[in-house]
Amino acid sequence: MAVLCGLVVIGVVTTVAVVVALRSATSSADSGARADPVAPSVSSSTTRSTVAPTTTAAPPVCDRRPQLDARGAEISPEWASRIRAAVDDPSWGDVQRSISVWVEGHGEIVAVEPDLALLPASNEKVLTALGARLLLDPAARFRTEVRLAGAHLVLIADGDPTLRSRGPHSLAALAQQVRAAGVSQVAGVRVDASRFESATTARGWQDWQVPTYVGPMSALVVDDNRGRTDAAYLADPTLGNGEAFAAALRAVGVRVAGPVSHGSADAAASVVAGLDSPTFAELSHDMLLGSDNEIAESLVRQIGGGTTDAGTARITEALAPWCLHLTGDAADGSGLSREDRRSAREWRRLLQVALERPWASQVWAGLPVAGRTGTLSGRLAGPATNGNVMAKTGTIIGGSALSGYATTPDGRQVVFSVLVNGEPASAARTVGAIDRLVTAVVAG
Repeated sequence: MAVLCGLVVIGVVTTVAVVVALRSATSSADSGARADPVAPSVSSSTTRSTVAPTTTAAPPVCDRRPQLDARGAEISPEWASRIRAAVDDPSWGDVQRSISVWVEGHGEIVAVEPDLALLPASNEKVLTALGARLLLDPAARFRTEVRLAGAHLVLIADGDPTLRSRGPHSLAALAQQVRAAGVSQVAGVRVDASRFESATTARGWQDWQVPTYVGPMSALVVDDNRGRTDAAYLADPTLGNGEAFAAALRAVGVRVAGPVSHGSADAAASVVAGLDSPTFAELSHDMLLGSDNEIAESLVRQIGGGTTDAGTARITEALAPWCLHLTGDAADGSGLSREDRRSAREWRRLLQVALERPWASQVWAGLPVAGRTGTLSGRLAGPATNGNVMAKTGTIIGGSALSGYATTPDGRQVVFSVLVNGEPASAARTVGAIDRLVTAVVAG
């Protein structure tokens, strides 16, 4: 059943609640929401007597959810009718949907199973971008170094997901630096990839996803680790990339007498070559714009001190002061995991509260812009949405998603999240329905 402007409408596919508020957001439901979203206050202790123990009142629970979900002013009947038509569009089919749309001054105006946790696909990168901004120095970089340790070269990988085989930021460039440093012969090449865990996949990844959708992960990533598909490389991309470095050395005249192996260098080993990645802020931007899976996974491992599980846990912990009481599950940084789960309402709240941060515009500059950039360059190109909608797309076999921001014709902020899961062909067909719903909301 859908409730819209006081009218009861039977939904076509699923139970839908499109709620138009009839009162202001200053309701009793907001009375528990804290004015300060970052840190709850703690009541001062009160001494009962000279012998009684000091007691401290329990701090109030910090919870922004009622405030963020509060209803506001009623929207026009015409606007409500257009939204209802988009929600009830039969092209949604029989998929599962979780939808939450908030409009400044009106509150949450669309709520379709808003608390249903679904696969978010690449919307997971929104969480990764937030974690990178909260837990990493935006100006810091990954650094790849080559050190001369006795008669061996040691390639020390730091997690840079942007290295290539050739070009200015590549194994070939490192090899040229080594030759320019006067090195003409070495006994062998060792690769130190101990900065990151040895696991080449994240929890919930499936075999068929690698390397079609993401390369096997390592602290040494070259060409997204998708250049080879043989079993040996998929099991140990670090060694395979080390062999490619040895070939690059030979190509510039450095004789490599022995094999490539795993190893390390002591602190006394001299640095003979090095490359720095783009900054973490730039990497996050590129991750959002192009939905880059390798960047997402490297950032999460960096956040976690080398492991994916620690990275996702740290992000969840860092977001706790936002008072959103997140219940979704995060198993990776890219959204490929079949164990990622989060509801549209949680995504919408995260995006909503993120707007309050002074760095919001810098982080969200990486979001694709409808009809213009990134993964939205070919979508939502109509007059109401072109250049107006900024959102993270999400596509996975069996799922589609779109979460982000827009502005109504009268200048009101829109924050929305739409998640769809279902049979692969059905889920893929809902992209048009998602875009029509966003257009109906944004057109006002």
